[in-house]
Amino acid sequence: MKSRITAIAIVALTSMFTGSALASVEFKPTDDSVTSNLCVAAATGNKWKLHEQIKESALDKKYVAQDMTCNGLSVAAFVDQYGKNGESIKKYLNIQQQQIASVVHAK
Repeated sequence: MKSRITAIAIVALTSMFTGSALASVEFKPTDDSVTSNLCVAAATGNKWKLHEQIKESALDKKYVAQDMTCNGLSVAAFVDQYGKNGESIKKYLNIQQQQIASVVHAK
């Protein structure tokens, strides 16, 4: 019985510390380049901040959405993997997921 209570306490404490560690993710650019700062803004999920930084950078949303990469990933893949509010950021950048139908033709 005592070992069961100890095991439950360990699981509860581990879950508590894991949750707080995941909640405190902070994004920092590795350099002061425009694209690094835009990647960080996209990952934080703040559309207004991303909008302001795009405006200040003289880049356009189309370039950010289609050509810019963050750590070797497209912006869409980067915010999906690391970011907060990824769907909202992709919607702001007009990045739609294309659903390609699988069609089988029978003769």
